[in-house]
Amino acid sequence: MSICEMCGASGFLINVDVEGVELKVCNNCKKYGKVKKSFSSPSSPYKKSLQKQEGPALKIVGNYASLIRSAREKKGMSQEDFAKFLSERESVVSKWEQGVMKPRFGIARKIGKILHINLIEKEGEKKPFEQKKSKADGMTLGDFIKVRKRN
Repeated sequence: MSICEMCGASGFLINVDVEGVELKVCNNCKKYGKVKKSFSSPSSPYKKSLQKQEGPALKIVGNYASLIRSAREKKGMSQEDFAKFLSERESVVSKWEQGVMKPRFGIARKIGKILHINLIEKEGEKKPFEQKKSKADGMTLGDFIKVRKRN
């Protein structure tokens, strides 16, 4: 489904010339201009180019936020420096590191090359078995907390 450039409704769109500007609008908004041609028809070449291509499906790894932050800190870069290097806003880098927003595939590849980490994996690919930490590995927060029983 496509979104109307005038009202934001999703559905079938039509190319309309509105005051000299060509817009893709819904059926309700077409009255504001001169109809040129349909846009979202099933035989549209634009729609064919958006279809998924054959090959393995890719996705961003689940722990991308911690990977980006730790690798950036190992390089000794601040969020501001890293954002400038990537030509992104500092707030976007912050959202990546908080896990609020996932980076796009193109930028994830760029981050991976810069920080020498892999942020993209094939969907359905199993990770190797990770061993659980033993008590000898160090103290945890739970080791310091006393649990009080309520009466």
